[in-house]
Amino acid sequence: MNLSRKSIGLVIGLATIALVGLSVMQIRNLKSSIKTNRDIFLQKVDLCSGMIGEEFLRDKTYTDELYKAVKKLRKSGELNDSVIDKKMRALIDGVFQTYALDLPYEYAIYEHDVNRKSTGFNFVLGDKGTSLDFELTSCENPQERGHAWSTLTCSDGIDSNGEYHLAVFFPGREAYVFAQSSGAIILSIVFILLLLFCFAYTLIIIQRQKKLSVIKNEFINNLTHEFKTPIASISLATNMLKRDNDEITEQKKANYLNLIDHESKRLEGQVDKVLQIAMIDSGNFTLNKKQIDIHEAIQRVVDSMDIVVKKRNGSIKLDLRATQSMVLADETHLLNIIYNLLDNALKYTPETPEISILTFDGEKGIEMVVKDNGIGIGEEIQKYIFDKFYRAETGNLHNVKGFGLGLSYVKKIIEAHSGNINLKSKVNQGSEFRIYFPLA
Repeated sequence: MNLSRKSIGLVIGLATIALVGLSVMQIRNLKSSIKTNRDIFLQKVDLCSGMIGEEFLRDKTYTDELYKAVKKLRKSGELNDSVIDKKMRALIDGVFQTYALDLPYEYAIYEHDVNRKSTGFNFVLGDKGTSLDFELTSCENPQERGHAWSTLTCSDGIDSNGEYHLAVFFPGREAYVFAQSSGAIILSIVFILLLLFCFAYTLIIIQRQKKLSVIKNEFINNLTHEFKTPIASISLATNMLKRDNDEITEQKKANYLNLIDHESKRLEGQVDKVLQIAMIDSGNFTLNKKQIDIHEAIQRVVDSMDIVVKKRNGSIKLDLRATQSMVLADETHLLNIIYNLLDNALKYTPETPEISILTFDGEKGIEMVVKDNGIGIGEEIQKYIFDKFYRAETGNLHNVKGFGLGLSYVKKIIEAHSGNINLKSKVNQGSEFRIYFPLA
């Protein structure tokens, strides 16, 4: 199915909306998870506050020790009585363990004497520090900020109106809440990244499919054009031979027959190219390797193309320097490789073609360089030049014959021989193909 530009835009637009919608939903779910865990934390803190207060009142030793600490404070000004401090920490730790509140805390007990009608709180014992003091004095409702806040009643021996407040502050409460939501956070990040990856991958696939569709359409157009010319020539020659006309001499008949034979072979060669690349792509091909002198193979192809080159007043210069020229290769495919490279050089050289072939010894192999003075290939399209069906723009789709299969075929066959091919080219400065073959 071919997608128009409008259809592709619609698909991308809908996919973008879906991606944004799903991302917003994931973020909302993440916020909801954090809020839920924060509420659970606050509920635990509230329960712990009540439990601490109840345990304090139930066990008389707490009130006795606190009274002693307060009495000592009023008498000598000594803060943090060690006995009650240890007992209070043990009490707080025990309650927190019961409710799995395993995070650092700071605590303090403040005195609030209702008889003196004091509006402030006086520190009695605990962790007297700036963080806890600031937090407790800067919020009207400590429970809303995640602080444990319990009211403790202790008789001071004179009256029963001594009132004390236990405050527990959690410096890392937000980190704790986020840690409890870590599973949801990780899943949300993974899902969002997965959505982004799928979205990007879909866009790439759409663009590739669109590009492939264009390339295939161009290939079909080229194929039709290339087949149409020899078929038309064969048809015309056949019709001329069918005529019972005395004006058709034996020489003309021979010319028509030669034309039919030439165009038939040309058509057969074009069909073979398509079949060869299809066979290679499917992997259903075998190489009939044997020892071949690559210099002899080059000479055979050059000789076969001599008439075409001379017709254009061109030349092919050979500089066969390699001292070891025997390679283990499939003869038919090796000849096709050389032919395709020379044929390409002729096709893409609009002026008088000047082609050179150089060979030299490489590391455990032989290297062959085919150089021309053609139109060259821009750097931006060199990475596509070996792709199947790809053809560089030359101003007119049909001014250079071919299907875009030649170089793709060459690369695949060379790699099947454990070799490699590289291109060096600049626009209007010709092209240079460097091929490596391992020695036999």
